[in-house]
Amino acid sequence: MKLEPITPPVLTTRRLTLRPLRDSDAGLIALYAGDIRIAQHLAVVPHPYPPGAAEAFIERSLCGDSDDVTWAVELDNELIGVISITPTKGARGNIGYWLAPQLWGAGYTPEALEAVVKFARSMGLVGLDANVHQDNPGSARVLIKEGFEYCGDIDSHSVARNGNVRSWKYRLDFEHATA
Repeated sequence: MKLEPITPPVLTTRRLTLRPLRDSDAGLIALYAGDIRIAQHLAVVPHPYPPGAAEAFIERSLCGDSDDVTWAVELDNELIGVISITPTKGARGNIGYWLAPQLWGAGYTPEALEAVVKFARSMGLVGLDANVHQDNPGSARVLIKEGFEYCGDIDSHSVARNGNVRSWKYRLDFEHATA
């Protein structure tokens, strides 16, 4: 599904602000995405994280070269993570996210995910999909809390691991969701 580039609107939650990326985010994106605890759970983030990769990611996000809709997740005016929707065939989207490891378990990821799911509904998607590496049960719990359903096991690629990783596939269909 090819969409016109979407500038993500600012979304606010009880504790967070989700906003478009900006050039000044590069340092924190490089710091966090360069952490093996994050990179190993993502599909396209290499480890070690190369110089200039954060700047290139931000540039792609801002210039409309990608269908992705990407937000910086902020707590107290500081970037603590990134969350994005990639439109796919059938008016669906694939959701991906990461959060600074020192903040894992504080409820920020479910809070950000809830806001982005509401936005995905409003942009006309019929549902969202997500893949979670099986050694990342915390991320699976976040999806389940938001109403995603387990759909089976798959192999998904991880650049940081230089190969395929056993993963769980999750799906949220908006016409059946209660949130």
